[in-house]
Amino acid sequence: MYNAYQCDAGEIVYRRQPTMSEIRFGHGAIHYRTFTIDETPEMFLADGSRKRFFKAKDDGLFYRR
Repeated sequence: MYNAYQCDAGEIVYRRQPTMSEIRFGHGAIHYRTFTIDETPEMFLADGSRKRFFKAKDDGLFYRR
C-alpha cells in the first residue's frame, strides 16, 4: 500500500480520494501521485516534517499521506 513513502531520491507518493465527477465517470478508486520534494515545498512544516495533507498547486486538489 502506498502511504506517503519515498520512491526515489527526492520523491514522495501521496494519495487522494476521488472527486464526485470522477466517481460519476467510473474512476472511483483512490488516486496516487508522486511529488518531487524540490517542486512542492508546501508539503512540509517549518520544522521539516511532512504535513498530513496539502493542496497541490496545479490541480487544486488535496492530497494526504
